[in-house]
Amino acid sequence: MSRFAAAVITVLVVPAAWSQAVISAHSGMVNYVEGGVQLAGAPVKLDGAIFPEVKIGQTLSTQAGHAEILLTPGVFLRLDRNTSVRMISNRLTDTQVEILSGSALVEADEILKDNKIVVKMGDSETVLLKTGLYHFNADAGQVRAFNGKAQVSDASNSAELKGGRTLLVASSLTPDKFDRNKSKDELYLWSQQRDYRLELANISIARGTNSRNLSSSLWAWDPWLSMYTFLPRSGYISSPFGMAWYSPATVWVVFRPPSTDYGYNGGNNSASNSSWQGVAPSSAAVSVGPSSNASTGAVAVSSGSSSSAVAASAGASRGR
Repeated sequence: MSRFAAAVITVLVVPAAWSQAVISAHSGMVNYVEGGVQLAGAPVKLDGAIFPEVKIGQTLSTQAGHAEILLTPGVFLRLDRNTSVRMISNRLTDTQVEILSGSALVEADEILKDNKIVVKMGDSETVLLKTGLYHFNADAGQVRAFNGKAQVSDASNSAELKGGRTLLVASSLTPDKFDRNKSKDELYLWSQQRDYRLELANISIARGTNSRNLSSSLWAWDPWLSMYTFLPRSGYISSPFGMAWYSPATVWVVFRPPSTDYGYNGGNNSASNSSWQGVAPSSAAVSVGPSSNASTGAVAVSSGSSSSAVAASAGASRGR
């Protein structure tokens, strides 16, 4: 048995004890820190299910460590060592962050219709138009798109940035090619490891959630790994690191014997592609109630023998 398969089975068979979670309908929840990290000048310490938020006007800074911030559902902001970011707007319909120093990676696995993500750096701003992986280096004034599509603009110029292209924000914003393989630095590899753990949590949550009352993709709480993870509403979504985010209706694929053909055509399905119907493996069903709502920011809570989910939906912002 492979190490990955063993880890998946471990996550799925160990019962998870429910624990209290901080629920937010804003972008800016700090989901993970490693090493020295400060928020508004105070050290960040994650304790159980208590997750601080980077509020409007506040700055999060890393020293000899890394940090992961949740923006709109399906969009992660990860910070390298010696990096500072400021939250300009934390509404899900208008999320704006500013990279002040160092470098950051934005992984956008799903951008819902009503969500907008803008990354400012110097005099420039980058609007994420499509899902993908984007790197921002404030010290070099450089924006790179490993894949995806974004619009980068300043006071006098504007350019479309596609996958495999880079540009300098202090120049004429002329995109140029870059070597994606040679650009996989420490932050890239750290982000890849984070995705591995988050997607194990995704499988656990997806298997224990009833999809019938799931009205939107959302951040879902996994008490076993003590972290939030991404839960698509339907289908499954491939991450830029080659793994997958499963919805409750598609997580059964993880358990399908490799030699068995169920008529399922694998591939890079988006969350909106759910034309096929799968039958989940037998397990204790977990109901979700009240259901999430993408326009009101309502919260979905589920509980059951295999896992519990406390989720913030992807709609317009609403206070805690």
